Amino acid sequence: MMDERQPDIKRSKGKFDPVTETRDWSAAASEERCRKLAKAKGKRLVEIIDTEDEPLPIICIFEDYPDE
Repeated sequence: MMDERQPDIKRSKGKFDPVTETRDWSAAASEERCRKLAKAKGKRLVEIIDTEDEPLPIICIFEDYPDE
C-alpha cells in the first residue's frame, strides 16, 4: 500500500558518497525497507540509489514533510 502523500521517488544507480550527501539517508537491503524506514522516521522518501554494493545495496534519501 502506497502512502498517498508520497510523490514520485527518484531512482538511480551508481556510487554514493556519504561524506558529500547532506540530506538524511540510510542504507537498506530493499526498496520496501526504505519505505518502512521513512515511515518509522516520520519523513518522506525522496530518492533511492541502487549502489549494487552488498550487504546493503540500497541508499534511501529522506526529507521532512513540507509544512501543511
